[in-house]
Amino acid sequence: MNETIKQYIDQHSFCSEYLFKDWDSFLDLLYSEGGRVSAILWWDHCRKKMQHVSAGSGGYSDPDDPEYMYAETQFYEDGFETKSLDEIKGHIKERRASGLILGDKYFAFDLVPSFYLEER
Repeated sequence: MNETIKQYIDQHSFCSEYLFKDWDSFLDLLYSEGGRVSAILWWDHCRKKMQHVSAGSGGYSDPDDPEYMYAETQFYEDGFETKSLDEIKGHIKERRASGLILGDKYFAFDLVPSFYLEER
C-alpha cells in the first residue's frame, strides 16, 4: 500500500476497519493509486436503540452522531480483485438499494461497505 493511500486511511477512517463515510472517494483514490479491493464486509448504520432488530451486532459509534452506530453484519463478499472500479461501485449501489434481510426479524437499515484490499 502506498503512502498516499495510507494517509487517506489515517485521515478518513474512523475505526480499525477500512470503513469510511465517503467510501466512494476512498475507492476513487485507491484505484487511481493502483490499489484494488479484494472483498467487502457490510455494516449497518443504525440507531443504537434499534440495534436489536439490525442485521448487525457490535461495532463502532458514529463519530458524527452518538445516537447512531455502525453494526457489523458478518455479510462478507469476496472475489472483487478482477472487477473494475465502476463494477465495484455499481455492485455497492445495488446492494445498498436492495438491503439485507435475515429471516423475518433482522434487517439492515443503511448498508455501508468496508474493504479488504488486495495484497501486492
